[in-house]
Amino acid sequence: MPHSKQDQQVETNQEEQLLEASTDKSDALVHTEELDSASSTAIIDLIPEKEHTKFSRFVSFFWDGYNKEPREKSFLIKLDFFLMSSSMLGYFIKNLNQSNISTAYVNGMKEYFEMDKNQYNYMVTLWTVGYILGAIPSNLILQRISARYYLGGMELTWALLTVLMITCGKHQIHAMYGIRFLVGFLEGGYFPGLEYLVGSWYSAKELSKRSSYFAVSGIAASLVSGPLQERILQNFSHSSLPPFKWMFVFDAVISVPIGIYTMFVDPNTPTTTKAWYFSETDKKVALERRRQVGAELKTRHTYSWDRIKGFFKTWHIWVFPIVFLCYNNTGNAISQPTFTTWMKEDLKLPSSKYNTYPSILYGVAIAVALIFSHVHDIAGGVYNYFFVGLYFVVQMLGSSLLSAWHIPRPAHWLAYFLVGVPTGWGQPQIFSWVNRLLVANDMKRNFTVVVTNTLAYVTNAWVPILVWNAQDAPVYHIGFTYNACLSALGLVATIVAWYFTQRDEARTKLPKSVQIP
Repeated sequence: MPHSKQDQQVETNQEEQLLEASTDKSDALVHTEELDSASSTAIIDLIPEKEHTKFSRFVSFFWDGYNKEPREKSFLIKLDFFLMSSSMLGYFIKNLNQSNISTAYVNGMKEYFEMDKNQYNYMVTLWTVGYILGAIPSNLILQRISARYYLGGMELTWALLTVLMITCGKHQIHAMYGIRFLVGFLEGGYFPGLEYLVGSWYSAKELSKRSSYFAVSGIAASLVSGPLQERILQNFSHSSLPPFKWMFVFDAVISVPIGIYTMFVDPNTPTTTKAWYFSETDKKVALERRRQVGAELKTRHTYSWDRIKGFFKTWHIWVFPIVFLCYNNTGNAISQPTFTTWMKEDLKLPSSKYNTYPSILYGVAIAVALIFSHVHDIAGGVYNYFFVGLYFVVQMLGSSLLSAWHIPRPAHWLAYFLVGVPTGWGQPQIFSWVNRLLVANDMKRNFTVVVTNTLAYVTNAWVPILVWNAQDAPVYHIGFTYNACLSALGLVATIVAWYFTQRDEARTKLPKSVQIP
């Protein structure tokens, strides 16, 4: 497909920079007209990893760059620090902003706005509608402009909108609805954009744990949200501003420096990076690493209807969105104020308890997610289906217990952990699976990541109003029953995705003369 003049200029400039840098014979480049992922010729000669000792194997479990050659190790240190720090900080503040609505609801916002019916779910739904509408256009834009300015700009804009939430008076809940819609619209492209970027730099053996560190930064937001709100309640209870609104103040204050930091350090993609901390050798190492895993090196293409229609001719665009929909929607069992309202209304615990106990759950979720991802990468990074399937099995068990409701109190505590802890490992395993399988087609990978993420919110925009009705609190029998059934569907979809993955991998091992189209 022909490129625009701007695309050709970007790629030409990149190739010229690489060719100019090739005067160093130790980093010799092949002088081709364009960088092609199908080429068998190295961009830079990277020395394979040394044979592992017991010590290097132990260290590599925690950081897989330890045993690599010096140039690649130096590159990975920079990439891990700057890309992962900016991604984790950005995702942390996005999720802190999102989870604070739930925390604020049980800490004064419900009474302040007289939310005695389904107003909380309306607020969540309008955020979700904005998220859906903003996701795909946002990531189409991301294919055309610098990611660091775009993502950083979104962080600064939603900080401004958070400030506007503080100005909403008691009788202005409709203004809150409007602001939450705009926040959702801006945040719609943020998560899939970051997933796409992380997937643009790492191999299958490196990807799960990076995706997990990125994901658990969002869980960390839920971990600190409750204790932070409790501290605010203690220190600002006599303020003229309602204590729950001080949480929004803290959100905005934290978001601004993170947005500026993202603009300063986000590296874009290996083909388009102009990061100040990468040398010319680093840039060639990045491209060679992508070439070795069969990745498409050109990441600036124009969308066309014919190209998009081609994405729908393979199973990925049909199955992965269902898998993630089931994951994302079953996460409502803990993202809704189910756990806190049970402790508040059934157990009659004080705010110092029901605001802080969920942090234990989220802490366990973070630990389990990181352990699973490190084990997965050490094992080769190709067993995502096992961990995704395990998510749905555990979620089904926990939801079934809570649906029954009249169970011993220890079983009640266990059930909330069963529906909460798996949310830490499910998301990174699904998206590292998508990024791994579609590495050879950059635009399809980006489009599939976006659609996979967006479909989940289509149902999340209206289903919670029906199944997680606030008037059912804290029992939520309909919600937990729905969750158990949705987990069963997710398990079936995971098995289907596993089958097609195995089939495709078997086909690639066949000689071309006998491959099935």
